Amino acid sequence: MRKIICIGRQFGSGGHWIAKKFAEQAGMEYFDKKLFEHAVEASGITRNILELADERTANPLLQPIYYEGNSKKYYGKNANDILFEVQKEQILKEAETKDCVFVGRCADNILKKYTEYFVKSVFFTAPMEYRIQKTMENDGLNEKEASVRVRKMDKKRSAYYNYYTGRDWGKPSDYNYCMNTAENSEKEIIDLLLHIYEQQ
Repeated sequence: MRKIICIGRQFGSGGHWIAKKFAEQAGMEYFDKKLFEHAVEASGITRNILELADERTANPLLQPIYYEGNSKKYYGKNANDILFEVQKEQILKEAETKDCVFVGRCADNILKKYTEYFVKSVFFTAPMEYRIQKTMENDGLNEKEASVRVRKMDKKRSAYYNYYTGRDWGKPSDYNYCMNTAENSEKEIIDLLLHIYEQQ
């Protein structure tokens, strides 16, 4: 049975790096920015346009629609919807052929109806103070700048997820597992993920 782990994460929780290390240890294919890179190539839409749309919802008053790219099926859509559709197609394609770890991009919702796969969703969280401190360290920001960045990124991810899934981003009951990265070591979390992966 194909095994898929879908990762959601609050900004600054460290979920991205933990997911990557887990995938390496489990020998699974890891998809995060790789999905975006595929979307740039597959859609034919200019990279800087898609970068502005990555994991964001469109503002209907400001976002233009596009009639360019590699496929007419995307014509007349905004960049956000084009990016979502291309990445969704790639998520489904990759899940057919290999065990995968997907970070963000609504992969948990996209794959939840595919009962022929072993799909588990995990959400990484941590207290705001912890995430601000990590963002200060990782991005070289002061406390005020880090606080603004954390809140802005959480808001962006929440709006994107809610819009494309109709569900509440970060709602514990919508995930198989929620993990506090401030209360558990990286090794403990990876060991738990490996245990989850080895269940089937």
